Amino acid sequence: MVSAEPRPQPTRTPVAPGFWAKKDWGDIVVALDGTPKSRDALSWAAGLASVTGARIRLVHALTPRQSTRSSMRLHGQRLLRSARSELSGLDPRIAIDSILTDDPIASVLGALSHTADLIVIGGRESGPIRDVLFGRNATRIVAESACPVLVWRPQHTDITPAAPVVVGVDHSDSCTRAIEAAFWFADALEVPLTALHVGSPHRRPATKDAELEQLRALEWLGGRVDAAASVHPTVTVHLHLLDSSAEHELRLASATAHLLVVGSRGLGPWTGPLTGSVGQSLVHASCCPILVVR
Repeated sequence: MVSAEPRPQPTRTPVAPGFWAKKDWGDIVVALDGTPKSRDALSWAAGLASVTGARIRLVHALTPRQSTRSSMRLHGQRLLRSARSELSGLDPRIAIDSILTDDPIASVLGALSHTADLIVIGGRESGPIRDVLFGRNATRIVAESACPVLVWRPQHTDITPAAPVVVGVDHSDSCTRAIEAAFWFADALEVPLTALHVGSPHRRPATKDAELEQLRALEWLGGRVDAAASVHPTVTVHLHLLDSSAEHELRLASATAHLLVVGSRGLGPWTGPLTGSVGQSLVHASCCPILVVR
């Protein structure tokens, strides 16, 4: 691993803020299934809505079997009422809307993602294969969403107040948006930001120019975050180059992070170091909340 010292605060005039720096958000959509994970996700979304002024749209989807039973429909209505009451108790200023639907949750969230600013779902202990075989929808929701998706996963109990926001950095356009999001959250949480770039898991033989190559790579990594850093000059930035498995390193970093942020193309393969099953695995195995940005 190659690391750089914390970067000095930029002195140039900040560039115009993008989506993550806008003053007024629209909708934060929160999927509820009655589990403790989804309730924790709701509390997380409430904190974000308080900061951004967003409306929260609560969504509960009945399964095909449940939709024919009036008792389960009544249960869904009670679940939504309870969530509305909880939100009002957390912050009475939050505008709230709710949807009870018979349609599959992934389809509903996919449709809502075209007008929402963020979708928040509770993560479950599963994996990409179980996601397919047993109808767990996190992978599909993340892949098909037209807006960023936050998969809430519990943090370690010994997480420190200074734990960073971690962002995986590559050459893709979606990574540029992920970097902007990571800086926004680091600024809002008043924590440092760690930018990780993972190279080939097969380290090349050492050469006389290896140190120079590493310095150039660090310079490139610094350049990738410069624009976002100029918008958030109070955020301390740490740069790290890693020659290992992207999945392993990002999962390891998530164990001591407030938030893990990665980019994705959405439908189709995930970008950069998050290719194929790596991104899917992180959605299921991250040790902290993970934000996937289109």
